[in-house]
Amino acid sequence: MHNKTLRELYEYDLIPDDGLNFPIEEWFNAVMEKTEDKLTVSDVSRMLRQKIFSVVAINRAIEMLKEDLFTGEMFEGQLMENLYNAKEKYLCKRYDDIRPILKDAELKALVHQWSCDEDKTEFLRTVEDFIKKIENKE
Repeated sequence: MHNKTLRELYEYDLIPDDGLNFPIEEWFNAVMEKTEDKLTVSDVSRMLRQKIFSVVAINRAIEMLKEDLFTGEMFEGQLMENLYNAKEKYLCKRYDDIRPILKDAELKALVHQWSCDEDKTEFLRTVEDFIKKIENKE
């Protein structure tokens, strides 16, 4: 883990506070002041969706999924879905680290206590698609 903030790592400037900042700009400035280990599931999910700081977001998502396969910002399994849709240019470099997570996810999803069947179905579909994506790149 780096002890530097994202602003220091990427040498970015903060968005100036002109009193009219939008929530995304406020979030961006807040994230820029965080170190990688302080990024939340919400931060990482948004970074993956926005396709910004992809290397850091992918690294952190993998760590988070190792701790909790079903973590998500708004629903169970959302982080896995966001990771699946991450920028492929960087994601493919981590396939060896992701493969065991997916195998674990397949097994644990079947016995996990889901809040609804739709989440379970969507999660298993994402895991299956992720496995196919990796196999097709090999």
